[in-house]
Amino acid sequence: MTFNLTKIIKTSSSFEFRTWDPEGVIFYGDTNPEDDWFVLGLRDGRPEIPLHNHWAQLTVGAGPRLDDGRWHQMEVKIHADSVMVGLDGEEVLHLRQVSGPLANKPQPIMRIVLGGLLFPASKLWLQLVPALDGCLRREDWLDQQAQTSASVPTSLRSCAVESQPGIFFLPGTGAEFSLEDIPWPHVEPWAFSLDLGLQLAAGSGHLLALGTPENPFWLSLHLQDQGQGWSCPSSWGSLFS
Repeated sequence: MTFNLTKIIKTSSSFEFRTWDPEGVIFYGDTNPEDDWFVLGLRDGRPEIPLHNHWAQLTVGAGPRLDDGRWHQMEVKIHADSVMVGLDGEEVLHLRQVSGPLANKPQPIMRIVLGGLLFPASKLWLQLVPALDGCLRREDWLDQQAQTSASVPTSLRSCAVESQPGIFFLPGTGAEFSLEDIPWPHVEPWAFSLDLGLQLAAGSGHLLALGTPENPFWLSLHLQDQGQGWSCPSSWGSLFS
């Protein structure tokens, strides 16, 4: 989204947000990616703000953990020289002498991006994995009268379905099962089945791997974005010696 700061009157944004993901970017805003930008993200499930402009360069975190899968009301407001963050109706962070009036910015256009950055993540002083599996609804960004363009968000979903633990897995994590606890069939041959429900989005990635510590890739399933559609190639190893 882009906003013309010379026409702006309202200087706050609000939305409802939920996630099971403990780390990532909720939104990024700037007038210049080199020397005037702002990030609202999560680290260890708690809100964190990296901020860089002519008045201040800092990274600060505050508030309770939000990676509990519940909807939380969030508000970010700029007033005079202050930036304030509200959570579920209460102010959890108030930074003073860190900003100036939006209308006086050297660059008259502000950009806001959901779920990502407009510069490499390595530019952040404290490294943060930007990708965030989260959901937004009831969004109200700055002054709609000053908005000049907008695109459909792709990184943060509206989450029409209910989320629950297990829908989101952290990168590199998985579930382990003891084969001794699985009842074996009394007849041969035997087989197992797996039902996997997907909500497809753009991009490619590793969906599933089955194996043991000694042979971690008995079955590997990937999603490949081929432009006009998706394919799911799989590779098999030896299940039994």
